[in-house]
Amino acid sequence: MIGKPEWFKYRTFGWGVAPKTWQGWTYVIILAFVLGGITAMGLNNAISQWLFAGVIAIVVIDVSHIMMQLSKVSDERENYHQLIIERNCSFAAIIALIGVAAYQTYQHRELFQTGINVSMPFDWSIAVVLGAMLAAKIGSTLYVKMKM
Repeated sequence: MIGKPEWFKYRTFGWGVAPKTWQGWTYVIILAFVLGGITAMGLNNAISQWLFAGVIAIVVIDVSHIMMQLSKVSDERENYHQLIIERNCSFAAIIALIGVAAYQTYQHRELFQTGINVSMPFDWSIAVVLGAMLAAKIGSTLYVKMKM
């Protein structure tokens, strides 16, 4: 790919990577100039949007590749800390989603009391997200167990 994982480190705030070396900073600066150049070229709006989206797609793929390789170039302690951070974020997301589902169920309690047939008392997208998280957990667990 374009960027190398040695140029980046785990971000302290947010998700993704942050530049660690001058090559990483150069990568970010060139990306900013390319995106700014596409915007400032004065091209047809549709062409400009397609070019912009194409560059963003390439960068997303490249950064995803860098993030997958980052654990190979980081030290063991940094990887362990990142795992703890990701685990805590997952727990917080699950608790927040269940809390929102419970709140929405509480808001729609009148529907149950009136006898209206309600399939789900909260937004179905919450169930989809929780299901996707569960599927990722099961898939990851099975993958790791097969590798051991």
